[in-house]
Amino acid sequence: MLAGMNLTLIEAFSAVMKSGSTTGAAELLRVSQPAISRSLKRLEDTTKLKLFERAGPRLTPTPEAHLLYQEVLDTFVGLDRLKQSVARMRAVGTGSIRIASSAALGLSFVPRALKRFADRRPDVSIRFEIGNSVAVRNLVASGSYDIGLCAEEIDRSNLVAKPFIETRGVCVMRPDHALAAESVIEPAMLHDMPIISLAPDDTARIQFDAALTTAGAKPRFVVETQFAATVCQLAMEGVGIGLTNSLTYVSDRFAADELIAKPFDPTIKFRALMILPPHRARSRVVDELVEVLELERDGLAAACEARFGVAGC
Repeated sequence: MLAGMNLTLIEAFSAVMKSGSTTGAAELLRVSQPAISRSLKRLEDTTKLKLFERAGPRLTPTPEAHLLYQEVLDTFVGLDRLKQSVARMRAVGTGSIRIASSAALGLSFVPRALKRFADRRPDVSIRFEIGNSVAVRNLVASGSYDIGLCAEEIDRSNLVAKPFIETRGVCVMRPDHALAAESVIEPAMLHDMPIISLAPDDTARIQFDAALTTAGAKPRFVVETQFAATVCQLAMEGVGIGLTNSLTYVSDRFAADELIAKPFDPTIKFRALMILPPHRARSRVVDELVEVLELERDGLAAACEARFGVAGC
């Protein structure tokens, strides 16, 4: 779809989709806002597509714009992969590995595993990316990255995927919270409470909502976020009580900051996958990193179970 298009027009369009406005796109590309507007008009003329609904200065992408943007992303991933391949060819005799992770595992767990791996293999260069689970999935499925760690709700097509870790959900709060003395948090206790929660499409949030509905509890969702660590941080700030992953609570050492965590009953399960590119023989370096990740995983899982119990129970 992108063949024959002016790259400048595509860059302007991509910048608008990323930033949400022509002003933001102009700042990203360091050009004038009128130049961005002219590029969008030329792109619409070239493609014969209506890409944005315009209401004054506000631009709302059409369905066609979202489809075109996905084409742009796929094309740029392919170009980036080509650049990386050329760079690896230049680095003769030097191993390299690329790992992507969601924030739940990427903020603390993966860095510790990479430290252990780097100590073992100082000759290997490592590229590490943190993103949401969909972004991690796309990086690995395209072959741009060797290993991914992400939530289970991704599209698993064109991937080798296997369960990596399962932990249970906990409720986190400040020591002065009304429920801090409870040994277990049950849905009915949360009625009319200010709640910090994961996004509505998260599988753990779906389990949480079902438990609340069954109990007839109606808390007040004051903040919703994609990241378990952000739930913990907001709870520390006193925004409310939050449902999060025990893995994040333990691995990020929030306990050292006096954040209280209590098991939630019924059990909410957080599951993560390890994903690998399809149809590719794994190198020795990838196998070694997988081994290190699994060793670090086993220690973290044991710590979570010792503190909060087994996720499956």
